[in-house]
Amino acid sequence: MQNRDSYDYVLIGIVLRLLANVTAATQKSFVIEELQKLKFNLTIVGYDVCCSNLNTTFFMELESKLDDISDDDPIGEPVRRALETEMNILERHVLSEGITKKVHVIPERRFNSNFLLNQPEKLFKVGTFDKLSQLACFDITSSCKCILYGEGTAAAFHILRATEEVLKCYYFHHKKQKRLKKPMWGSMLKELSNKSKNKPPKTLLNSLDLIRESYRNPTQHPDAIYEIDAAQDLLGLCLDVIGKMAEEF
Repeated sequence: MQNRDSYDYVLIGIVLRLLANVTAATQKSFVIEELQKLKFNLTIVGYDVCCSNLNTTFFMELESKLDDISDDDPIGEPVRRALETEMNILERHVLSEGITKKVHVIPERRFNSNFLLNQPEKLFKVGTFDKLSQLACFDITSSCKCILYGEGTAAAFHILRATEEVLKCYYFHHKKQKRLKKPMWGSMLKELSNKSKNKPPKTLLNSLDLIRESYRNPTQHPDAIYEIDAAQDLLGLCLDVIGKMAEEF
């Protein structure tokens, strides 16, 4: 799914009407600049039929007439009439193709929508996101997008996987020797809790165990479903513990 400003569509209509209503005294350079702007915007919004219309013989004849005019000279009445005709035809094509396009409006969430979609690192303290592994960053980013798109179960899966990945890095940070051959969430917490020196904060370990017991384990069940509010609750919990663990990296 592409992130696109809705103004791109508005601009197409503005430029179409502008070119259809220029006068014979309008400079050629202005017309060329607006035509280029129109072509660019039609391309980036994916209006393929309209783009192909710009390659027809009739439109190319118009461009040929424009080529014969100096940049600072007025386009004249014959070219103005031809331009008006082509823009009116193109406008009908834009309206027809517009019916085939669907615009999805993203609803407001508890978290900043721009952060969720484009800047998940802003949900942490400065520099925290850069400390995380590539897998953790991927899952956090995916979870944030799923929250925005209303995919609660997918969001829960990704943020729990990210939390377990950061916990594993946190475990390796604390345990330099005699590490578990197969580090699992529960066993890692047990070993961290049993440390006699440099023991992680009890509140952090308790929070991680709460997430494991109340969210992570039930989520493994194939029938588990998360509504978007529950997924946002979980995201907040996980972002908190991830940030606290990353402070020690």
